[in-house]
Amino acid sequence: MAAGSAAGSVMLRPNPKQNLFRVRCELEVEGNVNLPKNALVSRESEIQLPITSKAVLDYEERVTRKNANDPTIVMAERHYHTAERKSTLNKTDTVCELRDSVRSTVVRHDVTPEVVFAVDDYFRRDELDLLRTPASSLGLDGLLPTEAVATGTKYSPSMESLAAALSLSSVEASKVVAEVVSITAQEAKIQFTGDVDGSIEGVPTIVRTVGKLTFDRKLGACTWLAMAVHETREIGKAEPGFDVSATIKMVRKPMAQPVALAASKTKVNPTAPIPEDRLYVDLKSDELGIGVLMDRRWRMMSDVPGAAMMRMIENDRSIAQCDFRPLATLPKGSQWTLDAFEEDIKKTLGEQLADIVSAEERVGETGLRVLRVAATGAVEGVPIQWTLMHLSDDSGRRVLATFTMESRNASVFAGSDHQLGGSLRLLDRKSADGEMVSGKYVLDGETRISRAKPRRDDSSEVQSASDHK
Repeated sequence: MAAGSAAGSVMLRPNPKQNLFRVRCELEVEGNVNLPKNALVSRESEIQLPITSKAVLDYEERVTRKNANDPTIVMAERHYHTAERKSTLNKTDTVCELRDSVRSTVVRHDVTPEVVFAVDDYFRRDELDLLRTPASSLGLDGLLPTEAVATGTKYSPSMESLAAALSLSSVEASKVVAEVVSITAQEAKIQFTGDVDGSIEGVPTIVRTVGKLTFDRKLGACTWLAMAVHETREIGKAEPGFDVSATIKMVRKPMAQPVALAASKTKVNPTAPIPEDRLYVDLKSDELGIGVLMDRRWRMMSDVPGAAMMRMIENDRSIAQCDFRPLATLPKGSQWTLDAFEEDIKKTLGEQLADIVSAEERVGETGLRVLRVAATGAVEGVPIQWTLMHLSDDSGRRVLATFTMESRNASVFAGSDHQLGGSLRLLDRKSADGEMVSGKYVLDGETRISRAKPRRDDSSEVQSASDHK
């Protein structure tokens, strides 16, 4: 620390008894989204699409601190009064607004990036993206100096504090320098600037930032932030890359009493593991008319007439893939047998199949009849595991889900197929193409993950081989 005048130096410490805040955050983004030809093969950008976005978040939050001697925030209960974003990507306008059922949330700030989950329902992917901002209100205190300062004092926030404040997974290097520009009896004003090399969920990113922060000495809280950032993030396997500039304006005011939060703090152990059953995300295919609750490592990557695909990605590493396709509707009251399904799989996989590991039939929690077959084999010499699931309702409507993964990823994948079988819902379809199906597969080994893809024949509907049994 390059200290200012020793005389009159003060500590800028958060008030550990001030735990209730009202926060308003306004975010504007402009720049380019970088799309690859195939994110599994290369990070090189093939297409750049312009993007603009404006978002407003207005919420109250009650924080939980580490202990009586350490005011570090580890968790918060949060209720969103407003959460909406209007954006334009390549001349296509979209609007996202948080649903009422997910406005009451819990935020775990003891991990980076912080994790938010809803109390009463599950987020959609676009809602999670809406709530992920370049600045965390829970991380502002970490930008304060840790030693006594005076006007003119310069210091460098720790890399851990920057990761928490900038909503990054990690910071590998930082050139951020902060300076106390003024101190009065009422408040201290700080400005900061510099570059941060970090990552988000395994994807490298560079953040160039300049900002101003106000600390209210009477209240013992950071109450105002204005920040401009320029972020260049590489293309990841889960999301495109981007090169964008953003401005963030945040007002954070202490509250005497909650408005929408419960009058007393919810009894949640902030040191306990984050409940896995609260970390599902609601994924949907509008084209096929299906919805499913999966853990947040799963993302819906494509949704086109006649096919949808989701992929499991952890720390920017592809773990598994699931391909969906609709099957021709059976006459009401008719059902596919497990034996017929197993025989069809043997014909489909052909010489790539080594063994049928298991086959079972059950009724899922959503009332669908589930046929599940697990198989092993190899594609281009790489050991592969498949799990194929046939899901149907009493009306004869059916969908096929095919999980594919390299055998070495089986332990990470464990349980994803059972989660899908228990939570998949049949919804209204966007188009009549959701009825179309081909029983012919192409096994695509270009990314070392075999994918079952329907081959369409526009002249007629081609049924699966087992439809003739």
